Amino acid sequence: MRPFTLLLLALLVWTAWPWLSPPEPQLQRVQSGPPPVIAPSGALAEAFDLARPATLRVEARCSGVFARQVLGVGSGFFFDPSGLVLTAYHVVDTSGSTRDCGEVRFVGVDPERVEYELALVGFDAFMDLAVMQAEVSGSVPAIPLAEALPSPGAEVVAIGNSRGDFLEARAGRVTRLGVRPGRADFAESTIELTASLAPGDSGGPVITRNAQAIGVVSYISFNPAGMSSSGNMPPFLLGIPLPRDFAAYAVPVAVESELVLALSEGEQRDVPVIGFSWQSGYDYDPKDSEVDLGPRPGPIVVNVAPGGPAERAGLRSLSVRALFDDDGERIGSQPEADVIVAVDGVATPTFADLLAEVRMKSIGESITLSVQRGGVTYRLELELGARRSVFTGQR
Repeated sequence: MRPFTLLLLALLVWTAWPWLSPPEPQLQRVQSGPPPVIAPSGALAEAFDLARPATLRVEARCSGVFARQVLGVGSGFFFDPSGLVLTAYHVVDTSGSTRDCGEVRFVGVDPERVEYELALVGFDAFMDLAVMQAEVSGSVPAIPLAEALPSPGAEVVAIGNSRGDFLEARAGRVTRLGVRPGRADFAESTIELTASLAPGDSGGPVITRNAQAIGVVSYISFNPAGMSSSGNMPPFLLGIPLPRDFAAYAVPVAVESELVLALSEGEQRDVPVIGFSWQSGYDYDPKDSEVDLGPRPGPIVVNVAPGGPAERAGLRSLSVRALFDDDGERIGSQPEADVIVAVDGVATPTFADLLAEVRMKSIGESITLSVQRGGVTYRLELELGARRSVFTGQR
């Protein structure tokens, strides 16, 4: 059984998601919300007070005449006095933005309301982690990365901006390490937490009692039982039971992290894309559909990215053709859509299936798509592109 709901935690709500990005969260389908926020106490409250000066509210803003317009909010934190910032990559990924407000820029706002321009240094799209450089005039407060990851049961506090708060605390405990999400578009080997996180907390630090960062907030789940721990975890780290059907997940970071070091040095690790956008609810199933798009199920191609692999291969965006009677009167409309039914011969009845197949490939790798167009199935050859390049032209 697949996880009921997995929800990315940014408030960066673009008008269209890029291909291989998660669909817009459908909050009305969730039967219960996150649990109440628990405030830290004792040593954990002291750790929060020590760490908070180094945290940031990360805002995506327009540029030019609309420079103060905020498109979305996430979180982040300084982990080096030189102004290096850790956050979740999906917080600063603009590849899904279609807003016409100039170039999207990112600003970090500290607890004293001081603002810093942020520039992307390195990222790993699969692990949902990014390093940014803040424009600073001198040393800034920094949260040290943990020397080691905690054991299940350890008390932690996350710092974020959900629910209209400004860099506030969400206390909880670690329940599992090395968690596998069950979906190809979420980070692997994450830390599972009971802390009540919500949109706006993405990218924020998860802090231990000694005020060290052990993780960067990435996503939440309302069906944590649908995910498993990696098989190479020692028994004492396999986890403790969750108190309810909700959990939050953070990408682990530590002082010896090879990933953090690589991103700090400018490495950029993207994911392969076909080059079209998909929207939630656009999986075609001939058994349940009121329109006939062919005999086989698959995700519908909604919008093809100009100049990308999909367009070069001949994929078409979803369109609607008007229908007229013999007298020229309009009597209805007929959708015309490409439905991807297989990749390299492997059936892809849903977006999730297609996503999983593509994520097993590499950028630049050639694949064969089986595309259903009307009553005919075509085979299209294409070379997978890098998401950031395909959707923003950036490299």
